[in-house]
Amino acid sequence: MLATALASVALLPGLFTPTVAEVKQDTKLPILLPSTLTTNETQELFATGEGEARRYQFIVSTVDDCTGAACSTAYFGASKGGSVYGDRKATLANGRKGRYLPMSCGASCSPPSVVWKERGVVYEISADATRAQLVRMANSAIKRGPR
Repeated sequence: MLATALASVALLPGLFTPTVAEVKQDTKLPILLPSTLTTNETQELFATGEGEARRYQFIVSTVDDCTGAACSTAYFGASKGGSVYGDRKATLANGRKGRYLPMSCGASCSPPSVVWKERGVVYEISADATRAQLVRMANSAIKRGPR
């Protein structure tokens, strides 16, 4: 369910600092992450991440070492190659053209996402957030550049 009342803003550079250092050792991709994450979570947040030569992912969660969707608050990922997907256009910073995917439900629900491609890498930000908030996070990641 999309949050309508937002409780806090997590400052991602501090939350991700040790995790980014670890993932950078394993991936060759530029790591793009926003400066902040607006969330309806009032609990402590944790960051985990993993990388391989052609992909990486970071997860913000309410549980240390979260392994499931129930504790996940946000997802930031990238993979070399592939295509941007989604049925709604999203205009992003620096002339990037992205796609917005609203929340979808089947056997379980997937939070909304913004996806874009630059330099042959597909980036995705997914969180329990509004379209405008996801676009702001993507723009922040694009403008900040690689970590």
